[in-house]
Amino acid sequence: MRYALRRIALSIKDLAVNEFDLEQLKSLNIRVDPMILDETSPHKPSYFAPYPEHLVLDPDEEALGGAYNGIYDEMEPFTRPANRAYEMNKHLSHYIYYCSLFCEEERTPWTTKCVGDYPFQGLYKYAEPAYGCYRITDLNDPTYPHVKAVMYNNMVATDSTILHGELFPIVRIMITQFWKRKFAHQMVSPVLIISLMGFKARVIEAYFEDQTRSHAPDKYWYMGPPIGDTIRAA
Repeated sequence: MRYALRRIALSIKDLAVNEFDLEQLKSLNIRVDPMILDETSPHKPSYFAPYPEHLVLDPDEEALGGAYNGIYDEMEPFTRPANRAYEMNKHLSHYIYYCSLFCEEERTPWTTKCVGDYPFQGLYKYAEPAYGCYRITDLNDPTYPHVKAVMYNNMVATDSTILHGELFPIVRIMITQFWKRKFAHQMVSPVLIISLMGFKARVIEAYFEDQTRSHAPDKYWYMGPPIGDTIRAA
């Protein structure tokens, strides 16, 4: 499992492309499936559950830290996708924090540290098109190798493509998790990312199973708990 993921990571680097279409992903043994963020849907995430709906606050101006229309006056001269993603992340971060203030009923198990305090590598690229990580979280429980992250990219994907800045960080996260001793018996290392790019955002769930890496983006659940059997593939 670990070496298969390393081969995928090396293949991604060897292709040296910034955006992968479905044929290129197939050549890497990566399957792309649809995903719908609705727990009643058969295409819901396999390893991440939503936060209880009654605890999720309405995203009004107070919860978002102000009105959001994708443009901030002070950012007006800066129109790159990464600049737009930065502004979107400010409101997303404020909303997550605001919700956490009112979640005494069900505290989330996810860790809270600076990105640099986690052992994950390959989360940043400074040469254009640049990408990076705004926040990342895992669990201390050895039962769950799950990881969530908020990523940004300085280019915009289409519904039928996956960016290098989405794919490569996910693979590196999985590799790091599989090399940890506490996850020695795990067979699946699920990763969920919120991918911010320009005015667009999407959620991607990825996991490596049966020598095939599954990648499920929604069309265009951060506080919820981990789920799924990661020792025996679902």
